[in-house]
Amino acid sequence: MDVLSEPVHTMVRLSLLTGLRVGEVLGLPWKNVDFASGEIRITQACYRGTIGSPKTKCSKRLVSIPNALKAVLLKLRESAKRGEEELVFHTSNGTPHNDSNLLHRFLKPAGKKLGMPWLNWHTLRRTHITLFQVVGGSLRDAQAQLGHSKMSTTLEIYTLPIPEQQRITVEKLSVLMANDGEFAQNREDLALAS
Repeated sequence: MDVLSEPVHTMVRLSLLTGLRVGEVLGLPWKNVDFASGEIRITQACYRGTIGSPKTKCSKRLVSIPNALKAVLLKLRESAKRGEEELVFHTSNGTPHNDSNLLHRFLKPAGKKLGMPWLNWHTLRRTHITLFQVVGGSLRDAQAQLGHSKMSTTLEIYTLPIPEQQRITVEKLSVLMANDGEFAQNREDLALAS
């Protein structure tokens, strides 16, 4: 994040913390950012400079704004000049940014600098949902978060295995099994399945 300048820094942060598609980030108007309820309403997206409907029917959704992101967005909102219809992220003349330009001018060079030449907008979405589940989000919640119509898409394409998480889970299982299956004695040490 430190190698990215604004507004790309905040775009990447928004994508990582919410799992929004790049088109949803670029097409987000201020009227859809509700600081009182702490939610972003996805009703439109930007594809190749044109504002339109989100990718699918399920893509129209509410996404929670984490507190860490609220402060950043509120600060950005203070500099908005065109009112509620204004896009959160726009060029100097008020038009949507081009996702390909942002990718090749900012994201790819940042990834290369950090030894991650495969970094792209989709990587941020996959990272979000993988970590979403690691911290306890269910697969059903992950599906809703990404706006997928099929749970299999979320599971098979977006969620990646994390070796350290697998190690932790296997250790918890070994504690259970070392006690001859006596779950009751070790219950407080084991996280509930999500």
